[in-house]
Amino acid sequence: MTSAVEDMEFMKPPMVTFRQMLPGIFLLEVPFGPVWTGVYLLTGEKNILIDTAAKDTDVDYYIVPALRDLGMSVDDIDYLVNTHCHGDHIGGNYRLRQLGDFQVAAFELAAPKIEDPVPYAIQTRTKFPEHSPVPQSFLKGIPVDIVLKDGDILADRLQVIHTPGHDNDCVCWYDIPTKTIITGDSLQANGTICQGVGFYKSLADYEYTLNRLIQMEIENILCGHDYVGLGYVIREKENVHNALFTCKCYVSEYDSYIRACMKLGVSDPSEIAESLIRSKGCGMPEHLFMALYTVTEHIQQINNK
Repeated sequence: MTSAVEDMEFMKPPMVTFRQMLPGIFLLEVPFGPVWTGVYLLTGEKNILIDTAAKDTDVDYYIVPALRDLGMSVDDIDYLVNTHCHGDHIGGNYRLRQLGDFQVAAFELAAPKIEDPVPYAIQTRTKFPEHSPVPQSFLKGIPVDIVLKDGDILADRLQVIHTPGHDNDCVCWYDIPTKTIITGDSLQANGTICQGVGFYKSLADYEYTLNRLIQMEIENILCGHDYVGLGYVIREKENVHNALFTCKCYVSEYDSYIRACMKLGVSDPSEIAESLIRSKGCGMPEHLFMALYTVTEHIQQINNK
């Protein structure tokens, strides 16, 4: 029989800490179902937090204790930014805002969603209602202090690189001193085990993003999740180049497979999505909506050619 104190200890979330990935860049892997969401901390003359995981409790259970382990608190954060406005990356924004006095900087397409995320969350999860979980109506918005455009630089260090595809407001944050892109979900590779395959709302935009990043001077990639076929940390130019081409290869493989399904007379996107996941993916997800976005984008592009 356990004591009340032992029960409380048992109920505590697993301990996670910020790990230094590069000089002045730390990663916190916040549990998110069977995967994790990356929260990044950039330290220096100004301290910048990138993304806040999925829930208020992620701030209390993970982010605040991890900051404390570094001898910091939320009051030491100068800026909060997000890679995009999906719930698993902005879910802790409101709670963090309650705890600290910092400035919120956002890409211009993301700013309205950060201030009022629920309508957008509903829109995302109702396009394929039979294959989607309940919309994240618990999300709370926060005011944006600084609106940034593509190419703008925050705190003389961090440049906004608009990288649509996964969604239209996605950005990579380019750390100028280390030539590192912090991508959030902008690079999908073969998706996470929660998705089945890579998830992009716009195929044309995703292809644009990959081509744009290939042309940039990038020495490191740090992702928002651990992606099948990619990982979450890629160091050195050659490996970065190979990683970006790997993402392009997955797009080509999906396209070829979907074309083959359509030639065989398969027209139901959900049937194609399940078949694609079984053939190319990384495990059947609980909900198909992310794969359906990808599949329907390919079908539309194929039909338009």
